[in-house]
Amino acid sequence: MGNKMLMFLAGVIEQMDLALEHIQKGGVHDARFGLMLTDNAVELILHQIAKDQHARLKAYPHIAEKYGHKKELEEAMGRSFEAKLKYARMEGQVTDEQARTITIMHTFRNELYHLGLQYEPILSDLSLFYFSTACAFIGGFKIRGFSYSWSIVLRERAQKYFTRDGRFSPAEPDDFPNACRKLDEACQHKKSITIACLADHMDSVISDCDTSLDILADLIYDNQRRTRDEAIIDCQTWRLAFETEGTEFAKKKGWAGRTIFDFVEWLGRNYPLQFKKDPISGWKKQALRMRSNGNPHTALANYQSFMTVTGSIREALLEGATQVEAEIDRLVDERRGN
Repeated sequence: MGNKMLMFLAGVIEQMDLALEHIQKGGVHDARFGLMLTDNAVELILHQIAKDQHARLKAYPHIAEKYGHKKELEEAMGRSFEAKLKYARMEGQVTDEQARTITIMHTFRNELYHLGLQYEPILSDLSLFYFSTACAFIGGFKIRGFSYSWSIVLRERAQKYFTRDGRFSPAEPDDFPNACRKLDEACQHKKSITIACLADHMDSVISDCDTSLDILADLIYDNQRRTRDEAIIDCQTWRLAFETEGTEFAKKKGWAGRTIFDFVEWLGRNYPLQFKKDPISGWKKQALRMRSNGNPHTALANYQSFMTVTGSIREALLEGATQVEAEIDRLVDERRGN
C-alpha cells in the first residue's frame, strides 16, 4: 500500500511538472496539452480520495456501519468526475471556491475539442490559472499509508521534488505538498492577469455582438430601418420560427396564422424571449464589474456564466449578420455584372 501510494504521488507530480513545462512554452497547443494534463492530475487525486476512504471502510467494518455517505462514496468510485468532486467536498479536501473553478475548467477542457478557436485568446492564461488552483488543491491531499522499500526508484521528473538522499528513505510525506508549493511558485501565476484576460475576451465578444446588431438594425425592413431593440427581437423570433421549440409553442397556444411573417410577428408578441431589448450596454457593465473584481475564481465564474447564458443569442446575431453581409455582397456583384 505504501509503495503504491508513493509511486502514485510521484506520478501525479510528474504529470504536473510536464504540464507546467508545456504551459510555460506559451503556445496555444502547449497550453491545451498542459491544461489537459492538469485536469487529469486533479481527477487522479479526486479518485484517490474516494479510493482511500473505500479501503478504510473495508478494513474497519465497525466504522463502515456508522458511515453516513456510502451512496456518495460508491458514486465517487465510478467514472463520474462530478461525483468524485462532490465527494471530495463532503470530505473537506477541496474548498467550495476550488470546486467551482475545477468544475468550470473540467467542462472547459471538454469543450476545447469543439470550441477551441473561440477560447484560443485566453487559453494560455486559463491553463496557468488552473495549474495554480490545482497545485493548491493537490497539495492539500491527505496522504494515507505512506511507506517505502529500499528497492523503489523514482523517475527523473519526480526526483526533482522528492529529494531525500536515499540513505534512509526515497521520500517523506511532506515532500508531496512541498512539491506542489514549488510548482505553484514556479508557474508565477498572477491573479490580475487572469482577470484582465477574461475581461478582455468578454469585451471582444461583446464588441463583435455590437457590430452584428448594428448590421441587423441597419437592414431595411418594410421600407424603414429597425431599432436595435426590434433587431434583437427579430434575431430570436426568426430562429424560433424554424425550430421545434417555436412550432411546439405555437401549437400549444393555438396559433392559427398563415404566413411565416405572421408567425414571426406572433412569436415576438407571445413567446417569452430571452432578450426583449438591446442587451449590449448591460453586457458591457458586466464586463466592467468583472474587471474590477480582485478574485480570479469569481471572475472565471462570472465569465463562464456570461458565455453560457448569452451563447444562443450571440450565435444568432453572428449568423444573422453573416447572412446580411453575404446578401449585400451578392447584390454588389450582381450590379457589377459578376
